[in-house]
Amino acid sequence: MPVTKASTAERMPDGHTVTVTHPDKVLWPADGITKGDLVGYYRAVAPVLLPHLRDRPLVMRPFPGGIEGPSYYRQTLPRTAPAWLPRYRYTARSDRRVNAMPVVDGEAALVWLANQAAIELHPWLSRIDRPDAPDYVVLDLDVSGAERFPLALEAALLVRAELERLGLRGYPKTSGGDGVHVYVPITRGPGYETTRRWAESLALRLEQSHPALITTALRVAGRETRVLIDYAQNALGRTTVAPYSARPRPSAPVSAPLTWDEVSGGRVRPGDFTLRTMPARIAAAGDLFAPVLAGGQSLPPVVAGT
Repeated sequence: MPVTKASTAERMPDGHTVTVTHPDKVLWPADGITKGDLVGYYRAVAPVLLPHLRDRPLVMRPFPGGIEGPSYYRQTLPRTAPAWLPRYRYTARSDRRVNAMPVVDGEAALVWLANQAAIELHPWLSRIDRPDAPDYVVLDLDVSGAERFPLALEAALLVRAELERLGLRGYPKTSGGDGVHVYVPITRGPGYETTRRWAESLALRLEQSHPALITTALRVAGRETRVLIDYAQNALGRTTVAPYSARPRPSAPVSAPLTWDEVSGGRVRPGDFTLRTMPARIAAAGDLFAPVLAGGQSLPPVVAGT
């Protein structure tokens, strides 16, 4: 249920009280979607979203003036953050700044972030007890424009085939933008250097075998009909948008877990999954991304020469 009162304080199921301010503030102007709607959405999907956020440092992206205004990626909590909200203190390698990063372990923390107009939620790939040991490898398949989204689906199927050849399972989701993410859950142990090299080797093999479709070059020019496999997300401190996170685009799309049948059918589009439609999809299908949290897979060695 969206919050509609001018200001309301509510006790959350985890015992904390959160006040939602200015719930009628419009965040998606073309769609009339308000901050109260965002709070209501995150409360509705909390049972499936929270397991993917719990125990992970989080980078939030607030849009205080709505999606048409300025935004910023925030790694440290403001001084006004409630004392009960868990923090993970991380010293950034770039500037040695100590960031008190939010850790979203319950519905209250999720609602507090939504009240900051934090539309996007970007958790780490690892957890706070072993920050150097990721739980999965992420392959980010990116295209230059929504009209080329079918190419991302085609590339995802090539990734799936390569994973199956290696005896591994991968799980796809829309990015909520123009691309597709494929997660490969693993048993914690390998560090980021290992997982990044492994993802790079897989991407390079696919680029070599399918050069007309796949590229690992970051430059946009020249890849209008090709899909970038970005493996660099597999690094300490790097993040990927969470499943079920809303995105700051028209119609309020969300990052939606998919079945492989949906990918192979080629009929899905990013706009199919929005803040308004996702709760019903979850009610019907449950958390399609739950297997990602199970781990249990070991990465085969990196192939020499890749």
